[in-house]
Amino acid sequence: MSIEFYDTNAWVGLWPLAPLGHADLPTLRRHWRKHSIKGGLVSSLDALWLINPHDHNTRLIESTRKVAGVDPLPILNLLDPAWADELAQLMSDPSVKAVRLAPGYGGWKMSNRAAIEAAKEITAQGRRVVLTARLVDERQEHPAIKVKPVKAAAIARWIDKVPGMQPLIQGLSRWEVEELAKATDRFLTDLSFFEWDDSLGVLAKVVDLKRTVFGSLTPFHVTLAHQNKITLSPSASSAQRKAVAAGNALRWLK
Repeated sequence: MSIEFYDTNAWVGLWPLAPLGHADLPTLRRHWRKHSIKGGLVSSLDALWLINPHDHNTRLIESTRKVAGVDPLPILNLLDPAWADELAQLMSDPSVKAVRLAPGYGGWKMSNRAAIEAAKEITAQGRRVVLTARLVDERQEHPAIKVKPVKAAAIARWIDKVPGMQPLIQGLSRWEVEELAKATDRFLTDLSFFEWDDSLGVLAKVVDLKRTVFGSLTPFHVTLAHQNKITLSPSASSAQRKAVAAGNALRWLK
């Protein structure tokens, strides 16, 4: 069975703590083609750690205009005193369908008032919110850097305070997904840290597969391994596998 994929969790740029990364979008695009990935959301690793990521966000958005199938996913750091101005500029660009929040790498907490205000504004503008709960397994991080994953309870409280928002939460383990699902059904999730023999079958017991999307977490993970969670699922139907691979994400972004 042929399945086309839309990647919701891809990154371009270089990771400062290890020799990995796709240096530019054309390189990432060639990687996608090898894996039948037709397009996806892309964020900048170079923007991830900055208090003011404006220049890298702008560079990412401009570069996506030249590469078909790539949708920019700029990062908003709420530790930036001018985050509201940055968000306004992002919202003025129709190519920006969603904005990524990465509190662990930005230095802010989900309990910050700005986390609610930013999410409300993004939602009011008809765009989507992507939250990075975990990017790298904290057990494998550089010993000098300890980035704690965002707790499911904090995510649930945040979602509850932003009416109408249905964020994509990336980087949750099975147990964290279960905890979040007990508190709310107003979120989507990917399988980037959901590792089981039948990942879709296990996840379906907790979250409707209509709220599950594909995310390769390239360049950190092996792309084919994440695809196999979908294509080789013994429990999911053909229609469900195709929906998780691309359909669910594309409908969510409309």
